[in-house]
Parts: sequence; C-alpha cells; structure tokens
Amino acid sequence: MSEYSSTHVKKIAKQFGIKVSAQNRIRGGIYRVVTPDGRKFSLKRMTKQTARLRWIDRMLMHVQRNGPLLAWRNPQTPEGRKPHVISRKGEIFVLTPWISGREPSPLSLTDMRACGIALAKFHKAGKTALKGGIFHSQIGTWYSTLHTRQQYIQKKIAKARANSFSRPISRFIQRNGPEILRYANQAKALLRSSEYESYRQSPRQNGVLCHGDGGPSNFILNDKGTYLIDFETVHVDLRAYDLYRVIYNSCKDYRWDFSIAKAILDGYREVTNLKKTDYKLIRVWLRFPFTTYLVLCPFKRFPFTESRLKWALDSERRISSFLQKLEEYETRH
Repeated sequence: MSEYSSTHVKKIAKQFGIKVSAQNRIRGGIYRVVTPDGRKFSLKRMTKQTARLRWIDRMLMHVQRNGPLLAWRNPQTPEGRKPHVISRKGEIFVLTPWISGREPSPLSLTDMRACGIALAKFHKAGKTALKGGIFHSQIGTWYSTLHTRQQYIQKKIAKARANSFSRPISRFIQRNGPEILRYANQAKALLRSSEYESYRQSPRQNGVLCHGDGGPSNFILNDKGTYLIDFETVHVDLRAYDLYRVIYNSCKDYRWDFSIAKAILDGYREVTNLKKTDYKLIRVWLRFPFTTYLVLCPFKRFPFTESRLKWALDSERRISSFLQKLEEYETRH
C-alpha cells in the first residue's frame, strides 16, 4: 500500500469537509491532521471492503449511542456526516476524532482494570446491535484457525529438519519443535473439552461485537474516561476471544505477570459476570503457541532469528504457570 504526500492528505481530508493546516504521519496509512481552528483528527486508511466498513460503522454508531467512549465519527458534526471517502488511488479512508490522552500501562493495575471495564461496556452495548442476521462472525472458525496455524508450524519444523534455515535456527527448531507442537495440541484438546460446540451453535445467544485486537495500544485514557480506538478488526465472536487478545497484548511483554490479567478480569467482572466456559475458552487461545507462530511467520515486528525464537519459547513456557493461576482465579470467582 502506498503512502500519500501532504497535498494528497489534504485532498482526502477535504472530502470530509475539513481544511488541514498541519499534519503528520503516525504510521502506515494513519495521519494526524489539524484544522486552522485547532481541531485534531485521525485520518486512517481502512483495508476493508465498503460493505464491511458500512457494517462496522453501523455497529459502532449503535455502541456509541449506548454510552461507551469510542474514537469514531459523530454524525451530528459536519465532518462526521460521511462514514468514509475514497482516495484517488481507490483506497478507503475514515476520519475520526483524535483522542488526546495516554496509553494505559500494564504496570498500572488501575489502568488495566479500566481497560477491562471499557471492554465489558463495549460488549454489552454491542450485543444489542446484533439484530437480524449475524454478519461477519468468526464464532465457528476456532477449530479451523488453530488447525491452520498448527499446520504452518509443522511445515516450518519439517523445513528445519531438512536444514532449510540457518544452522542455529534449524537446530533450535529441531530440538524444540516437539514441545511447540505439544502446546498447540494442548490448545486443541482444551477446545474439545470446553463448551465451545454448544456456544458456536447459538451465535445469537453467545456472540458479541468484538474489537478483535484489544491491548494497551488500542485504549486511550483521559479525563473523560477510557476510549477504545482502532476498529479495523471489529467482528462478531465470543467475548472470550476479545478478553484473550487484551490479556495477551498486555502480558506478553511483562513476563506473563498474572496480576495484569487479574486487573483486566476484575474490571470486566465489575460490569458483567463471566462463566466457567468463558475462562476455558480464554485458556484455549493463551495455550496455543501464538508468539512462536508469529516469529515463524515471520511477523514483521518479530524477526525470524534464533534469539527471537528463544524469547518466544520462553514466553510459551511462562504461560503454563500463568494458566494455572487463571484456573485458580476462575475457581475463586
């Protein structure tokens, strides 16, 4: 995907009816733009098709009307009347308010609790938007997603056995491949022993509107409260998936300190109760060796190096005691 010059960013913003006096590129496809009167907006390229974006917009407008704080358009304002515009390159852009504040810190249990509360409120408000047909649902895809990712890991292990990578990487994967696959198999076994089958057969009852990629970078804290931002991955799923994403993204860089997850879960439970099956389903995703999978991909933030593979495996091993603590938490609550 291409980046845009200053002139082209101004032209895209003009389609929303705003004039840009200052701008800066935040990262690929995201620009912060400022109007002459000092108002700030986020201009973001969306990779979704127009029909999917219309659905996301409809869902988020409903959630917003029901209370939760979101960085999304306000249709009562001139710049918020258009849900999206299309650039001269045919790419879709949305304009949302720029939320000033700070990212929550996993080192602050108060921040993490606030994230749990905000996520629960989002789920509660989004639940009432799911009327009629259930669209863009990933509730039934859990088996196939885990299976596809495990197959990918197996192919990489087979390549390592054939010494297709550098010698240190091939040897590391040969030595630790069975352990990595054991974690993947444990995740699938956990899924089979959960109530997932009955949950997937009742999407109307069990599905919620999911953010899809929650974590510290997708919440903003300020004097008004806790905002959710960045909605490209919004879909329908089980709430356990969203909780897993927030827990994973908050804990992976902090040596799987369970107090972080506890604060998130405590906050969530302030708004709504969690069931035994919810905890089981969170454990499914946490047990799958996702960090190792990302390094093997390679995911651009995790280079495919021996040191990264060691870091990932260390992470998977820490999750074992983390899951034990999650089970104890579930028993208490």
